[in-house]
Amino acid sequence: MNLKTGLVSFGLMVFIGAFTVGCGADCESLCEDGQECEGAPEVDCAKSCEETEKAVEAAGCEDQYDDYLSCASDVDDICAPGDACATEAAAFLTCGSGG
Repeated sequence: MNLKTGLVSFGLMVFIGAFTVGCGADCESLCEDGQECEGAPEVDCAKSCEETEKAVEAAGCEDQYDDYLSCASDVDDICAPGDACATEAAAFLTCGSGG
């Protein structure tokens, strides 16, 4: 598993609006909630999150990833997040791409 693959998985979660409202930030829960949105592509959330989290650790981007997940957990509408967490997502993707 490489970082690029993990970032693609993470990017897909962002694309499908994998956000939720609730306690704590959990990748798999966020992804599963996003699966309920109309037109969302089917994703194996457990596998995608496991791969992403391994890549995040390897890249040393845990803080940026945690910040993004924390922000995502506060989004009101899982199917229309808008740019609510754009800053956090950009920081995470920048870290993951070595920027």
